[in-house]
Amino acid sequence: MKHLTKLSIWAVFLILVAVNIYVFLHSISLSDRINHFEKGIKNLHQENLTLENKIFEVNSLQYATSMAAQLDFTQKAQPVYLENLKYARSQ
Repeated sequence: MKHLTKLSIWAVFLILVAVNIYVFLHSISLSDRINHFEKGIKNLHQENLTLENKIFEVNSLQYATSMAAQLDFTQKAQPVYLENLKYARSQ
């Protein structure tokens, strides 16, 4: 009886060691995957910042002015007032 108890304790101990090794190896694998995804997130964040800066440049008035100069839109339009009878009567 003592021998059977001692054997079962050793079997449980070996099973626990095997499970511990499996959990340890699995946690290393998960850690590698987490690091991979964190690098991907950092790359996407950097790309997002670059694209945001490009959008802000495109939306800026300085960019609009430079594009207008390139397209020869340098003349300013004269405002049209309806108080002038010529425009009020559509002549």
